[in-house]
Amino acid sequence: MCVDGVDLHVRADGPVDGPALLMLHGFGASTAWFDQLVARLPEFRIIRVDLLGHGGSARPTSGYDPDSQGRLYASLLAELDLDDVTVVGHSMGGLFGVATAEHSTRVARLVLMGEGPDTSTGTLPPGEWVIHTPWIGPILQQYGPGFVTDRVVRRAFAPGFDMATAFTDPSQGLDDARSLNHPAFTQTMRRRQAWTRRLGLDARLDNLALPALVIFGGEDRFYDVDAALARYRAVRTITTTVLEHVGHTPMIEAPDRVAELIRAFLG
Repeated sequence: MCVDGVDLHVRADGPVDGPALLMLHGFGASTAWFDQLVARLPEFRIIRVDLLGHGGSARPTSGYDPDSQGRLYASLLAELDLDDVTVVGHSMGGLFGVATAEHSTRVARLVLMGEGPDTSTGTLPPGEWVIHTPWIGPILQQYGPGFVTDRVVRRAFAPGFDMATAFTDPSQGLDDARSLNHPAFTQTMRRRQAWTRRLGLDARLDNLALPALVIFGGEDRFYDVDAALARYRAVRTITTTVLEHVGHTPMIEAPDRVAELIRAFLG
């Protein structure tokens, strides 16, 4: 689908007159990371999109800052003529969901999974800086040893989680991580940090004054869950939930519980 001159891979599920959900996946992922959740929410009109630079969407050399992406997904909602939309964002998709709400009055509420208010509450995998190195970075990101990328993907799940249950295609995580072009990798990370340094997601949600549900797995290995939740709980419009024995990816590790939480939140 072409939106503002940009080709986006968009998937639609559910009845056309169902309550609208826009699902935005995390960094290095794809729409497939929501497959299990979509299957458990058949009454909703669910729109999924591969983020810019990911999966089947375009891979330009620029446009990866949160404001540009927020405007892009806001335009997508306008193209589809969807109103009263709940944005469901995982990890960095949650950040882009907040940016979308800042650029669209069609967003009525937000669900954020595994995304802290800014990078001060998170940690990156050891050695991640190497990917940002010119010449070397693009080669490693696209063609580096599979076991290294798999280890990073594995970190998105709680210790002991059975990865065989995560995806229909066992290579999904590795393929998605390698699908990014290098500008998407480096620019997204750097501009995300600058954007949240100006104003964190907690403050942005406070300014939006929209109902928001923040879900964390208690065993998230990318964020300090207590530090992130302390920030979010200070905002009156935010409801927080922690899922025990779950890591950074609740919609795959605990899809039944996440589906129930979304229904209760919208109800």
